[in-house]
Amino acid sequence: MTDSNHAGRSGGSSGNDGGPLPAAHFPDQPAVRMRGPADLAEMLPYLLGFHPDDSIVALGLQGDGLRQGGTVRVDIPAEPDRARMAAETARLLVRLSEERDCRPSAVVLYLCRDPAPGQDGADVAARLRPLAALLATEFRAVGLKVMESLCVSDGRWWSYICSQPGCCDPRGTPVRRADQVGPVAAAATYAGLAVRGSRKELAAAMEPVGPPAADAQRRAFERLLPVLRREGRPPGSPEAARERTGDLLDAAIERFRAGADRLDDEQAARLLLGLRDKQSRDRAAEFAEPADLVPAQRLWRFLARRCVPPFCDLAAAPLTLLAWTTWLADDTPTTRVALSRALEADPGYTLAQLLYDSLNAGLRPDRLREVLRDDRARRLAARSGSAAPRGRLGRRPRKDRRRAPDRRRAPRSTCAGG
Repeated sequence: MTDSNHAGRSGGSSGNDGGPLPAAHFPDQPAVRMRGPADLAEMLPYLLGFHPDDSIVALGLQGDGLRQGGTVRVDIPAEPDRARMAAETARLLVRLSEERDCRPSAVVLYLCRDPAPGQDGADVAARLRPLAALLATEFRAVGLKVMESLCVSDGRWWSYICSQPGCCDPRGTPVRRADQVGPVAAAATYAGLAVRGSRKELAAAMEPVGPPAADAQRRAFERLLPVLRREGRPPGSPEAARERTGDLLDAAIERFRAGADRLDDEQAARLLLGLRDKQSRDRAAEFAEPADLVPAQRLWRFLARRCVPPFCDLAAAPLTLLAWTTWLADDTPTTRVALSRALEADPGYTLAQLLYDSLNAGLRPDRLREVLRDDRARRLAARSGSAAPRGRLGRRPRKDRRRAPDRRRAPRSTCAGG
């Protein structure tokens, strides 16, 4: 096999393993054939819905026509972990693609990182070259052709595939020229797709608040914990605690529906500590109807930001609920980032892993919403005296179960459709 020929800086690659480049698919639009690495670099933020940073992105390609398949994004690991992460990323893309549809036949790799102070994009590309080589080796080891491997940094791209002397500018090629809109951007814009800033910007909106608000919230947790321990002593108190949490949830949603954007510190602490209970968390997930989504998202985002040190692990519940409601609202970029942050807060959080697997297996959230509607009907029936067994959001409906998902800790990643 020969290395690719990029036909100058505009990019006209056929990939190092031969064959055509893939086509981009946007809603209600004809497929847009990629002309080379320039188009592949321009497609990336539209593929994910945000500009990735400090990221490895692997785009699976399926069939003879190399149609766009599953996409996996993982954090760029520290150097001692890179060999392991490269192997895990290759296996992850194959597994998730097979669960969703079929095994990919090829892959396009992206390594994205902004320059550190004193660096430029060329320095970043040079430093990441060994990682690109590890990734290419591991993807080939699982039987996937590497059609292209790009570093994207500081608004420019570099190819790790091209070795043609004089072909690619060592200073990198602009992802988009100021006087030119590429076919990918034009098709995505026409299809109504938007890029929601960078992943760092999306994640920053979920960060815990800083002082002085953090200090006040921490004191509220510390005051409340002894009170809740005393309240939890009488027999039967778990159900009573769930009732109190449910009443707080109802009241908070009504306040946020009316335009509020915050709770006081004690209310926030009570809700967050109450959401440690999985049944209370599932009760919170019932706010899944169209009229609920906007106030619920604002509430979950507010609560996630009140999980200040040393209570950061409490963020798993509100971040997972935020991911759930943004998935229902078709805001999958935020869903991916929220799930990644939830699994960072608690790597073993089952509901976050369930949503992660469901999203990456190509399921629609409507099926899970039906489970919640059944849960709500059972709960209301029980309250009126005709109790029925409670369903659980934390497991797949029986009719939707495929093979059991791999419960080993996944790489800290967000995935786009596969």
